[in-house]
Amino acid sequence: MEPRPPQHRRKTAVIAIIVAAVALAVVGIGLTRGFLLPGSSPRPALKATELTRANSGVAPAVDGSHDDQGARALAGLGIRLLQQEDAVQAADNALVSPISIASALGMTANGAEGATKEQMESVLGIETDALNEYLAALRLDSPSEPEQEGDPALRLSNSIWLRDTPELDVEQSFLDAASAWYAASVFSAPFDSSTAHDINEWVGYGTDGMIDRLLDEDKPLPEDAMLYLINALAFEGAWQDPYSDAFVETAPFTCEDGSQQRVDLMYSYEDTYLEADLANGTVATDGQASAAIPDASRITGFMKRYQGGTYAFAALLPPEGTTVADTISRLSGEMLASMLEQPWSTPVDAYLPAFSYDYSTDLAESLKALGMTDAFDQYVADFSGMTESMPLHISKVLHKTHIDVDREGTRAAAVTSVQMEAGASAPGEPVEPKTVRLDRPFIYLIVDTRTNTPLFIGTYLHGDEGAA
Repeated sequence: MEPRPPQHRRKTAVIAIIVAAVALAVVGIGLTRGFLLPGSSPRPALKATELTRANSGVAPAVDGSHDDQGARALAGLGIRLLQQEDAVQAADNALVSPISIASALGMTANGAEGATKEQMESVLGIETDALNEYLAALRLDSPSEPEQEGDPALRLSNSIWLRDTPELDVEQSFLDAASAWYAASVFSAPFDSSTAHDINEWVGYGTDGMIDRLLDEDKPLPEDAMLYLINALAFEGAWQDPYSDAFVETAPFTCEDGSQQRVDLMYSYEDTYLEADLANGTVATDGQASAAIPDASRITGFMKRYQGGTYAFAALLPPEGTTVADTISRLSGEMLASMLEQPWSTPVDAYLPAFSYDYSTDLAESLKALGMTDAFDQYVADFSGMTESMPLHISKVLHKTHIDVDREGTRAAAVTSVQMEAGASAPGEPVEPKTVRLDRPFIYLIVDTRTNTPLFIGTYLHGDEGAA
């Protein structure tokens, strides 16, 4: 069988702002859902009044000069958040979308001032102005529609929803920044049941129905809610080399507790190998470097590309006998970024299980632990750059994700809600292929290979089925 190659004013009144970011990534064969195709789904009719034209900022000129900085910042953010996740410590599946989280916090940071802004930038790993340019360049340079069937496409959409009340006076400069850098649509709404429905309709449209409900329409919106900022990210594509039935076998997957589950283990022949030394952070770029890494600290992996090669699935296998939690704790953003930037061009016999799961978490405590404390403190948070008509602080950062990996491609989704309240090489000698068999827990990413930006970073430790 021949493998296929490959401080602001304080008030005692409680006034709330909710900032929501929704990110959906969908990758699948043939773009059969067609959410990125022109006219595939009509834009919903909304009862809210659109104010976009009145609040449009000057379109920025972006040159991609912050690509490396931004990609490394998102790699670091994703790893640091995974290190804080209880699910990782409990040997459970986890999945975060750094680009979704950064988009939500980036738009929010445009309204922050003083120490609040400094802490947000420290956690994000990049200054707000640079993050704005980086995310704008990524959005503008990404194909929002496939050129041909199966080509990957990435679409980022943003919107701002303002409560129609004289109490809220949002700074024009804040709206202009959101409009200019994030192409955000601005809506004025009464924040009643019709607004909840409008927002859900907008989310459903932006995510092709993969996420059709952000708000509970059966419950009234919080009386103190004043503002929603929503980011929607949609990504779709197919494997460059899909798996044929002949290269899929039912095999055991050994969980960290020793139990086994039966999985569809998919084989492919890849040409991009990843390897690093967890002990010192050294990234292997050739055979000599590889030979010097002890097995006990060697992390290995591969990259499998989606059609066109612009995006790829990257998998990292911890050293034998090492847990995913221990590997995550020793893996830094710099190390991860270096592996993506300096892959090893060598043959890889790659084995990837088909898997699917959902994940949900509140990132508030994780962000506090990383140093973003002022933004959550009603007495010191400073979002006066957003509005001076009322003091604001963040109360929750909810994050939900979903992923499907199968023979044809990948489908993944993420929702991030930030709630705020006041107060290949030349021919030569044959090379022995490396083997990376993901039949035990591993770490994975979906990566934009042009900038090495991680769209998703997750861990897979078990399936939904019971142990075999």
